[in-house]
Amino acid sequence: MRDPERIERVRRALEEAQLDALVCALPLHVLLLSGYWPVVGLSLAIATREGRIVLLVPEDEQELVTLGWADEVHTFRPASLSELRSLADVVRQQWQHLAGHLGLAHARLGFELGPVSEPASYVAVNLYGSSLEHILRSGAPLSQLSQADEMLATLAASKTRVEIDRIRHACRLAATAFESGFAHIKPGLVEAEAASLFRRPLSANGSNRGASRADGFVFCMSGENSALASGAYARSRNRSIRKGDLVLVHCNSYVDGYWTDITRTYCAGEMDQKKTEIYDAVMHARVAALSAIKPGVEARQVDQAARNVLKARGYEKEFKHSTGHGVGFAAISPNARPQIHPKSHARLLAGMIFNVEPAVYIDNYGGVRHCDMVAVTDSGYELLTPFHNDTEKLVFS
Repeated sequence: MRDPERIERVRRALEEAQLDALVCALPLHVLLLSGYWPVVGLSLAIATREGRIVLLVPEDEQELVTLGWADEVHTFRPASLSELRSLADVVRQQWQHLAGHLGLAHARLGFELGPVSEPASYVAVNLYGSSLEHILRSGAPLSQLSQADEMLATLAASKTRVEIDRIRHACRLAATAFESGFAHIKPGLVEAEAASLFRRPLSANGSNRGASRADGFVFCMSGENSALASGAYARSRNRSIRKGDLVLVHCNSYVDGYWTDITRTYCAGEMDQKKTEIYDAVMHARVAALSAIKPGVEARQVDQAARNVLKARGYEKEFKHSTGHGVGFAAISPNARPQIHPKSHARLLAGMIFNVEPAVYIDNYGGVRHCDMVAVTDSGYELLTPFHNDTEKLVFS
């Protein structure tokens, strides 16, 4: 599934930066350059100014590489029983060969330095970190290295048509999981049990929907715990869901390396007046934010649209984070572009994908967050998560 649009964007970026090639090892950047999402973080992707894409991957991952669009794939064996060598030594030798093969021994090379938020592609993932620079320098000592993190962040911010379609796929898979989980959630379940109801379909249905690798993470936070969802991470606890609880379900699903960031907050039983007012405020803030989205708009204007509604409803202090951030190559990075933040003057561009997550968190009571994903179009936006968006569809018993 070749992506000429992505290849050309990378080629133009290299030309503008006066670089001959870009070399990346982080799985999200390998995916960006080649369409292949490495499993354990050992792979390198090389993109040249001529539009050539080359992958260096461990032998065990060769079967999966066909998902990408590399012009050449070179394999290596990270370890063997005949000798004891470090990964850096093995990759350095491979890179030295490739640099000569590709005419990059004297080239100007861009590489990643960080920091960056890397989604988990496996149980444990190798991160080369600063050793990548040493590998590149020792393998091609006459080359000139330049940090390319800004270039990579800019390239990742706007998705191509192929990438948007893959993210749509991940959102559809998440929608199936939410529908399935909602059908079975009930009072008496422990938060961790409820979360598993929503997570199970992510991997169970992935292969049936054209994905090679599909899964994700789901967390459930109920009652007073749902107010803690404003923090840096979500966590399912051993609390049992009770009648009358707010039940916040947060999902980060993936399809072949393309991620989602979605939240729905359900209510266990009929809503009282206070809950009705909170939901009404959050939903109106959501509509205001979505209505502000179009190319050329500053990201802060989208945040302000949601924030103004919540302020008018008396919940200014209870909306404790920004309205959103980039999603797709990253899952939950607040620094992924565009940052839908009160201080962000960055302008929205067609192809950008981000979440819109207005929320109200009341300590020792509960929280309501409604997190959608949207893609900026030429004239407005496309809602990628068109499910469970009506308050009456968020109630279970």
